[in-house]
Amino acid sequence: MRKGMPTRRDVLGAGIGMAASLSLAGCASTRMASGGGDAKQASPVYAATVTPLTERLALVSGLGGNVVALRGEEGLLLVDSGAPGATGKLQAALAEFAPGAKVAVVINTHWHELQTGGNAGFARQGARLIAHAKAAQRMRVPQFVPWEDRYLPAREKEAVPTEVFYTGSKELTFGGERIEYGYLQQPHTDGDLYVWFKDSNVVLAGDAVAPVSDPEICWFEGGWVGGRVDSQQKILGMGDESARIIASTGGVLSREEVRVENEALVAMFDRVSEAMRKGFTTEDMQNARLLDGLPRTWADPDKALYDAHKSMWAHYNKLSHTIV
Repeated sequence: MRKGMPTRRDVLGAGIGMAASLSLAGCASTRMASGGGDAKQASPVYAATVTPLTERLALVSGLGGNVVALRGEEGLLLVDSGAPGATGKLQAALAEFAPGAKVAVVINTHWHELQTGGNAGFARQGARLIAHAKAAQRMRVPQFVPWEDRYLPAREKEAVPTEVFYTGSKELTFGGERIEYGYLQQPHTDGDLYVWFKDSNVVLAGDAVAPVSDPEICWFEGGWVGGRVDSQQKILGMGDESARIIASTGGVLSREEVRVENEALVAMFDRVSEAMRKGFTTEDMQNARLLDGLPRTWADPDKALYDAHKSMWAHYNKLSHTIV
């Protein structure tokens, strides 16, 4: 928890008038996964690109969400499984990367379909599915989509991870690689985790980082800006200065890119906290151009402010993130 945070009383007092002045924001990765938008839109076209990270480790991109594959005598270990409809392209890419190898383990960084779309198929072939307990819980039951006023259906049984944990971290060895995976405290949702390939000096951060795009803080799923700040600082503590960091989308990131994003989010947190103490609404913050002068800019600063403000209010409110 960051020092200097507003108290529960501060946040509640500042948030009383928010609902009337704000329209509901959403989480893009969830919207994409749910098929939101125009029903006449064409289905996504996926084209897998394999980028070697080490002799045994590769990034597979172009599948809606990034997938990282580790090759070993046991078969393949995947971090995330791509979007629904991309599994065929993923399997073809894996067949070239590791001919004849079966997927033995899938670790999901969070529950969204862009990260879990291939789970069921791999599970039916015998793969172990690992995730945070909250991610599995959200997949198991219908999920409310606030901006569409509807529920996403529960996922099929085979897609839901069965090896789960709540706090701390776990370790395993696969293909001779030491792997640590552990809980990230609410940077994007309430069920995020990291995966650290220790010997390869590679960290998978899911949607906890987004240095080249606007941050998606899913406040209605438990994500909040303070959790994002702390989670990024945790990630920056892994590996050495040459560590490579991989988010759910985009290419390989340097520690410096993540550090710049984190500095901007720390400043955002502090400015929004102070504005809330003064009773500002999100509209007041937008009119005051509260994000001007930060180490980085956002494509949609108004939405970034909305998500930061709403996430802080929801995090400290006794009703938590279930409020709308």
